[in-house]
Amino acid sequence: MNTVDKIFNAGADFDHLPNYLRKKVKATNIVTLILVFTIAVPFVIISLIFAPPLFYIPLAGGITGVGVIIVNTLGGLKYSRLFISILPVWQVMLYNSYLCGPDDQPIGSLYLVAISFMLAPFIMFDLREKVFLFGSLVVCSVAILSFPIQKVWFNVEYDPVLINEYISLLKTGWLSYVTTELAILSAVGTILGLAILNSEAERRSDSLRREAEEQKEQLHAEKLQREVDLERLTQAQQVERKQQWASEGITKLSYILRSKLDEKEIYDRIIAMTVKYLEGNQGGLYVVQGEKNTQGRTQIDLVACYAYGRKKYSEKTISEGEGLLGQTYLEGKPTYMTNIPEGYLKITSGLGESTPRALLIAPLKVNDVVEGLLEIASFKPFETHEIEFVNNLGEGIASFIQNDRVNKNTRVLLEQAQQQSEQLKAQEEEMRQNMEELAATQEEMQRKEREYQKRIQMLEERT
Repeated sequence: MNTVDKIFNAGADFDHLPNYLRKKVKATNIVTLILVFTIAVPFVIISLIFAPPLFYIPLAGGITGVGVIIVNTLGGLKYSRLFISILPVWQVMLYNSYLCGPDDQPIGSLYLVAISFMLAPFIMFDLREKVFLFGSLVVCSVAILSFPIQKVWFNVEYDPVLINEYISLLKTGWLSYVTTELAILSAVGTILGLAILNSEAERRSDSLRREAEEQKEQLHAEKLQREVDLERLTQAQQVERKQQWASEGITKLSYILRSKLDEKEIYDRIIAMTVKYLEGNQGGLYVVQGEKNTQGRTQIDLVACYAYGRKKYSEKTISEGEGLLGQTYLEGKPTYMTNIPEGYLKITSGLGESTPRALLIAPLKVNDVVEGLLEIASFKPFETHEIEFVNNLGEGIASFIQNDRVNKNTRVLLEQAQQQSEQLKAQEEEMRQNMEELAATQEEMQRKEREYQKRIQMLEERT
């Protein structure tokens, strides 16, 4: 950063300053330098030539300007700006008062310079600094309006010929035009500075607005992303809850299937657990029988049922292809209905009978073989994961039914083998007894044969 930039930014580089104050301090430094080099220095020279006793007034203004830069560097930003916004107007009006007698009118060019300096506080102070802004304007207004009093109070001894020539030049001569031009340039510069500050403020406002819009869009995008993430998280939690729910149900079924209860009680517990776990209202468990009926169709028997927390004993046998149950057995696929045929099924309670809203019939399959059917009716529709859960239950139940059937067949075969073994043992015993009887008979025949031979021999000897 070069020397000029350092002077322009004197006091504006403090980190704690807000952006608006940083700009105002920089503008104050620029205006101060303009006042020093365009007003103070020229009038010091002019005063030394035409009115030496008055040169200290613009000189004091120039020194004050340098002091303002130094005070800004030290951090006295508020008071330095207040001082430099007031001092030029007072100095010009005092200068004007010294040159005018008690009955004289103010010199117009100097008066115009003082009025142009009234615009400086608007550059040096922000509207958020109302006390300093309006305070400086009031003090400057007092300096201008109190001119009639000032010209009476302040008198300076000077050479009448020289000062009259100076006053004439300020009023109507070339110095009047120069002073007027300086006033106009000061006013135009001040207005241009305000316009630049306003333009910068607008650019800053536009930039902030764009940043705000971008942040708003970014926040909106982040909000949408959070909503998507939340939705995904919610879906993942729902999937996890459903999986956990299904796993707990499978565990309960496994516990029942591993119990040492008899077949009937296991079936009762299976249907009761399934209906309650699904929050259904009624259900039945059907098992495919090995034998066929008189029409040559496979029989499917109701082995357990559940309704409203109490076991409902019923005997029901269907054939393959008969009704919804028989058709589900043939197709080997679940049947889910929310429009129950009239009269197909009624759920009975203490308040009467009602048609269920949902009916689920799931085949109990293992290795593509249907071993049974699970029928569940409910007043509420079943969800997809509940239907899938029932299908997963079906494989475990079908395995149990299949194993139970194999065990039954094995027991029957063992019983038949034992019966056949006992029959063989009985036959062997009978054969052994027959052999013993045969051996005894043969021995008796041999004995009799020997006796006959002895008799024959005795008869022959006699003869």
